Amino acid sequence: MASGRLTPAAALCTTALVAAALAGCGSARADHVGGGTSAPTLSRPASPAATATTAQPLPAGQQGSLQQVPWTQVGPGWILAEWQPTITPGAQTSLFLVDPAGGRYLIESFPASPSASTPDVLVAWSGDGQRALLKSGDGQALALLDLRTLATATLGLGSGVAPIGFTAPNGLAIIASRSNGSGQSLERFSLTGQLELSYAASFVPGGSYNGGPVLYSPDGTELAVGTSAGIELMSNEGQGLRYLNVSPSVTSCEPVRWWNTGEVLASCAPSGSGTSQLWLVPASGAAATALTASPPASGDLGDLDAWQLPAGTYVQDAGACGYIYLAKRAADGLTSPVAMPGVPGGDSTIVLGAEGNRLAIDAKPACREGASLLWYTPATNSVTPILGGAANGGTTEDALMFGEP
Repeated sequence: MASGRLTPAAALCTTALVAAALAGCGSARADHVGGGTSAPTLSRPASPAATATTAQPLPAGQQGSLQQVPWTQVGPGWILAEWQPTITPGAQTSLFLVDPAGGRYLIESFPASPSASTPDVLVAWSGDGQRALLKSGDGQALALLDLRTLATATLGLGSGVAPIGFTAPNGLAIIASRSNGSGQSLERFSLTGQLELSYAASFVPGGSYNGGPVLYSPDGTELAVGTSAGIELMSNEGQGLRYLNVSPSVTSCEPVRWWNTGEVLASCAPSGSGTSQLWLVPASGAAATALTASPPASGDLGDLDAWQLPAGTYVQDAGACGYIYLAKRAADGLTSPVAMPGVPGGDSTIVLGAEGNRLAIDAKPACREGASLLWYTPATNSVTPILGGAANGGTTEDALMFGEP
């Protein structure tokens, strides 16, 4: 493993927190109110690979180069992921772009055995598909990578600042949380690291910002943040629009995704319980509806996310000791684990996102090394490997699906 990275087994204990921290992709015009409107000049000169191509995506199992990426087609169903050829400490990490069919493109390879301060850990992917945000293993250094030219720029956001992700719709700014003596605050930075806006840290009657993920509207003009009492909906300029009360039975909430054009999916902690529950919260301020049950089914230690597929509603659940698994929701709101062909029981099945009738899964072994990415189609109970494992060997590291929080 690269220096400063967690092993797949150790990473399971922080997966839920990391998944939550990656939420949020919003921005300015929307993408930039009060900020710049273009990406910074990066350190490496443009590469011939920057030329856009109109070629068709590669079929499943085939590997291509950066020059072969059909950039005009990069969008829903594409995945950006890191991969290592072996599980040996210090192995070289490579960045791949994977198309919906399962064809993969080698974008960049990072130096083997990097120092803990080398930014090589994937954090976020911009909404225009052009840039990736990377951090170092020790979390102290940040870098912006242009995926088309491989130009790189280092960023400094200041002490106590943790990046959450890019803004929406195109990723022309970075949203981050700052820890201070009195709690958490939300800030927006330009792509050169300049502070653009400090958002309000407390709301009436919504309570204080809880330091969790940020959910932007698709056009980036509004953002929802979790508070100690529910969800606060703000304009991109930081003006409070409305407090979204979830239920007297819950405390702190975190926005997860837009369930539809008018409802936010939120994960909330019921009063007196650390087991999170999913709610559908209308952006209009109307009454919220519980999506999953409380108390939950046996073994369900928290409902983290959900996706609506033709075959039903599928939920990301937390288990004991960092175990994360895919479950299916029943009519009563209770969830039951889903067994996938070829994935051993006990392995975490972390959902990256949905595309059509299938889910992109990051399968992480619990008691051995070697993670892999795959497509899972619930209607046929079938699995298609796409990176690592049965697809091309080795092990996958961090992975993001296009357009997903």
